[in-house]
Amino acid sequence: MELLRIVTMLMVTVLHALGKGGLLQPITAELPFGGWVTWFLECLSVCAVNVFMLLSGYYIVHAKWKLGRFFGIVFQTVFYSAIPYFLWLALGKVPVEERGIYNYLQAVLPVHMEVYWFITAYALLYLTAPIITAGVNALEEKQLRTVILCLLTYECIFKTVLPVMLTTDTRGYKFDWYLIMFLIGAYFQKYGFRYLKTAGRGWIFYIVSCVLIYAETIAMYIVKAKTGRLGDFSMHTLDYNQLFVVCASVGLFTAFLHAKPMKESIGKIICAISPMALGVYLLQETLVLRFTWQGWFGLRAELLNASLAEILLRVFCAVICMFALGIAVDACRRFLFHLAAMPFGKKKGTAGKEI
Repeated sequence: MELLRIVTMLMVTVLHALGKGGLLQPITAELPFGGWVTWFLECLSVCAVNVFMLLSGYYIVHAKWKLGRFFGIVFQTVFYSAIPYFLWLALGKVPVEERGIYNYLQAVLPVHMEVYWFITAYALLYLTAPIITAGVNALEEKQLRTVILCLLTYECIFKTVLPVMLTTDTRGYKFDWYLIMFLIGAYFQKYGFRYLKTAGRGWIFYIVSCVLIYAETIAMYIVKAKTGRLGDFSMHTLDYNQLFVVCASVGLFTAFLHAKPMKESIGKIICAISPMALGVYLLQETLVLRFTWQGWFGLRAELLNASLAEILLRVFCAVICMFALGIAVDACRRFLFHLAAMPFGKKKGTAGKEI
């Protein structure tokens, strides 16, 4: 499961590389072959955020709640939002229009300003976790399952089948969706999932779901091209609370949940790296790097006209390099936090393991 954290963070990096690198152009007959490939990579990776949420529910439901863990996540987030911004500001690289009070608040209060929507949702979830877990543990299996199915119907099923924009639909970017994924992860921890009891079934469920996401996305663009309608829904097939995305998330989660144990030596390496995976996300989504690091690797729309080998090489090179950079930076952060905590008797840095 710690390996799954790493894999999903690599997938999140793929999402940021493709979407913010201009590699997801509208699907038309003129779209180069490379464009079809990048869309499929997007469909393979889009479930990653939901998997992180499932992991939170899977672990936190039986974990001891500690307020220190919450502050650890907050301090870690501020580290990544404030230091790069004020460093860029001191170097004169921040545009004049991005030097206002609002921008300063984003740097020093990233959780409240929702600089990282995932962290904002997680912070609210962790603060309410004692109440949520108490409710989960108080319910019988059938009751918990019924609650989850009702919430999924409200938040997921209706938005999937209705070709209209629902007022309450947040596309899975808010606390309410995180709560539902948390409950599903907690259910898996307590009762498992009878239909996906093997890693093989999980992989099949994941792959089939990704293919359906891909097919539905193409269908949306075809309808838009022929009728001029549903244009606003072209990308909604990739929303986190879309049914096929949820299915892909469950499939990938159960595939790793039932996987064979790895060698102890490899496991130690994985467990050493996984607590720093969140730092990869926080680094690449800092205000000063969010839309710029893709250019370091030549990720731009023009790349779609290159050979398939070059496209894949650049994308995967960008992903691996940004992941390695994120791990290295977070290792330094953990060391600094450890030094800062020593006068207070803390022996370990805070890394937010639940995430």
